Amino acid sequence: MRKLIPYTASLFILILATSAIPKLPVEGPVFVLNKQMPKYSFTDQFGEAHTMDAKIERLIVALDKEAAHAVNDFLANQKPSFLEDRNTSLIMDISAAPGIIQKIFILPGLKKFEYPVLIFRDEQEAAPFRMGVNPDLLLEVKLDNKKIVGLSEYEANESGVKAMMKAN
Repeated sequence: MRKLIPYTASLFILILATSAIPKLPVEGPVFVLNKQMPKYSFTDQFGEAHTMDAKIERLIVALDKEAAHAVNDFLANQKPSFLEDRNTSLIMDISAAPGIIQKIFILPGLKKFEYPVLIFRDEQEAAPFRMGVNPDLLLEVKLDNKKIVGLSEYEANESGVKAMMKAN
């Protein structure tokens, strides 16, 4: 019986350790033509959860700072409901920035926007959404009932954002 206790304790510790390993909620690559958007809960700049529903027809994906700034500069001159009126969601990846930079600078800046910005704060969570995507460009993902029916890339600048918005 005494020999069984250390083995049982070791097994218990092993089970706890493996259950603590974070599992990616999504396997990538995500943005693939004719693929369904995964069931995933995005968090916005206010900490509110958002899931993709069938009414979302377009995603604007900005994976680096320049792309994010270009989109936000464009949206700053629009009504707060601009994205919602167009059944569009904006996704940004801020995971490359250290946590302290996210908390002190990026999130307070994003909270100034009245529209939701769906953000990735963790590199592992963002990884499947980054696979096969050029981070130097803006990605437009067209959806039909959560199925990806179109992928277009645009320059990550003011003219690229305007071209993306005119295309719809």
